[in-house]
Amino acid sequence: MLNFIALDFETANHQRGSVCEMGIAVVENGIITETRSWRIRPTPNWFHPGNIRIHGITAADVVDQPEFDIVWQEAKPYFEHSNVVAHNASFDLSCLRHVLTQYELAFPTLSYACSLQVARRAWLGFQAYGLGALSQRFGISLNHHAAESDAIACAHILIKACQEHAVCDFPSIGSNFGLRMGKLYHGGYEAAGKLMKNKRYEI
Repeated sequence: MLNFIALDFETANHQRGSVCEMGIAVVENGIITETRSWRIRPTPNWFHPGNIRIHGITAADVVDQPEFDIVWQEAKPYFEHSNVVAHNASFDLSCLRHVLTQYELAFPTLSYACSLQVARRAWLGFQAYGLGALSQRFGISLNHHAAESDAIACAHILIKACQEHAVCDFPSIGSNFGLRMGKLYHGGYEAAGKLMKNKRYEI
């Protein structure tokens, strides 16, 4: 069955650990069953103007919000021994690793895939594969750079790709789309990427 957690982070500045918002969408058997978002006070609570222009969150917006270690107590059960998807997963999983390391928290054990990489192989020839472009193309409602909305859009994109290519479960994503699935585990990680060179997947 197609079960996974779609994840999106927004950050306060160029530091990957400066997460200020986290959104998830829970998918069970190919259907979104739950969505969540958390505002997070980064340490230090400093926002670069460029990041504010992207997501609209400021230091004042999160000054009374919990830091990540408190949020993680509630969020961790969603991630442990789960499948995780993010659009440009190298960014979001890097954010997760950095903020966990910052607070000296153990990595959860999970597998992950990148919906951006999947989309590039599922639909050859599109001019753009960003979350905004794909959401517009497929009629997905999106409040871009609001973490929960981004996570929901990511979930819809992966579900659609799997449906159109008859992929029925998460482990089959790698072999069907020519991708290496990523892993996170206590003490380390394995990055997601291309599994093989194949003309079917060349962009």
